[in-house]
Amino acid sequence: MKLAFNDELEELARRRGFFWPSYEIYGGTAGLYDIGPNGIKVKQKIENLWRDHFITSSLLNIVEIETPMVTPQRVLEASGHVESFTDPLVICPKCHRVYRADQLAEAQLKIKTEGMTLGELKKLYSEKEIKCEACGTRLLDIQSFNLLFRTYIGPFTAESGFLRPETAQGIFTAFKRAFEAERKKLPLGVAQVGRVARNEISPRQSLIRMREFTIMEFEFFFDPDQVPDLGSLQNKVVKIRLSNNTLVAEKMKDIAARGLLKHPWMGYFMASTADFMEKIGFTADEVVFQEKSEKERAHYSAQTFDVLVSTKRWGDVEVAGIAYRTDYDLRHHSEFSGQDLSVSVQLAVPVTKKVAHVWVNKAALGKKFGKYSVDIVNALNALAESTNEEELGNKEKIILDLSFGKVEITSDLARIEFKEETVNSEKIYPHVVEPSFGADRLLYAVLDHSLRNKEDRRILSLPSAIAPYDIAVFPLVEEEKLVLKAKAIFQMLKKTGFEVLYDEDGTIGRRYARVDEIGVPWAITVDEESIAGRGVTIRDRDSWTQWRVSEARLSEAIEALRKGLDLKSLGLA
Repeated sequence: MKLAFNDELEELARRRGFFWPSYEIYGGTAGLYDIGPNGIKVKQKIENLWRDHFITSSLLNIVEIETPMVTPQRVLEASGHVESFTDPLVICPKCHRVYRADQLAEAQLKIKTEGMTLGELKKLYSEKEIKCEACGTRLLDIQSFNLLFRTYIGPFTAESGFLRPETAQGIFTAFKRAFEAERKKLPLGVAQVGRVARNEISPRQSLIRMREFTIMEFEFFFDPDQVPDLGSLQNKVVKIRLSNNTLVAEKMKDIAARGLLKHPWMGYFMASTADFMEKIGFTADEVVFQEKSEKERAHYSAQTFDVLVSTKRWGDVEVAGIAYRTDYDLRHHSEFSGQDLSVSVQLAVPVTKKVAHVWVNKAALGKKFGKYSVDIVNALNALAESTNEEELGNKEKIILDLSFGKVEITSDLARIEFKEETVNSEKIYPHVVEPSFGADRLLYAVLDHSLRNKEDRRILSLPSAIAPYDIAVFPLVEEEKLVLKAKAIFQMLKKTGFEVLYDEDGTIGRRYARVDEIGVPWAITVDEESIAGRGVTIRDRDSWTQWRVSEARLSEAIEALRKGLDLKSLGLA
């Protein structure tokens, strides 16, 4: 059965080449979408604008890397995904239709279910009548379903792995390499744009809920004792809704001063995110930072804000999230891998403290554990960095839980000794703030936000920075001299660096309507006066205002329009 396109945006998206269900000729597969030729242009411009905003133009040191989609199981065990990356599932016992249990209950009972435990959902289903939408059978049997896509690395199922559910773990495992490449300085942001996969139970919300999609995110590593200079962002007015449902709309400096954020770096990136959202068309009043409650947020997070915008069909939609992940990830990966992911930071004032040192009887350790000796020494070093003398407890033996099993290390083989020293630096696990954006959700949100009707015409009022084309060029009619002149202008603008669409088919009114629907901001029309040397007309997509502009100053006029300048006041029209 083909998937339905039953709202205005999705009808336009399919017809005008923005997006459509994948594998349509075989009936489509829920949660998988193709991004069409116009959609890919808008999506790539959103990605490039994100890169420019958070990386290229940032005053902070934020770099970009690329890591694989295929992730070894051990990595996602360390991150907690194998255990915790789950959603509640319910299957109709009669027609076998599958639902996400919390969302179905929310839709039928008109209550909020986010953050409910599996036990609480089971109790809810036992007390309330929640029925299958297809056949009306009452549903009861709730189970936990892991959203990871399993795969195998190498032939004959040699090693278990998964398609990554986020790009973050590739960043965390590569942190030490990136840190060394960037001269071992904090703060450091490490960004990644890439595809991820989540085996959603019942994705039914277009690009909002997909099984494969693009994430744009970065992990910002910092010393938790250092706070950012908010600079120009301190006066940015941001609208936040706290987990207790209190709505606050204040300057970021005032929000931070009230202690509403777990760390000031959260405020920095929330304000910067509000700036970015304005660049793709959303005013500060249209963006809400919704704080997740303790029950709702992920296992790694000390505080999370969802970035919400309103859509016509799906209501408020999360297009990004900003999470304070503390040192959870680096600490866990250090413990699981046996590799030291801590870093040295300079102390403002030297202090006297007990410092851990690892003593190893290399000959005896090598004789007993052979090739595993290196892993044991790495694990002991990591343990020494992350513990103190009181926490270590029994010094006669240490139990290590390593990838090849648990091992007991007696004090004659190796031990951790503490000596009092004056130190100028200390080892820490950097803390992390993670701004994470869904590129496909942003694509949907900006299309939804931009679509409007004017005199029975649909207009996609996209910001010019993310429109699929900068400008369109038309001959007024399909007459040879007009066509030749229009094509010459088209080629000139292309060589100048503009993205240009050329169209000579149909009436001029139909051509205007076509480019209005795909969001082209301006259209140039070549007419008889153009042949006589009296310039061309430029038509504005939203106001339908037209200006006559000299052919020699066309590029200048387009650049002025992109900057929001008035052509008449500049003497260009």
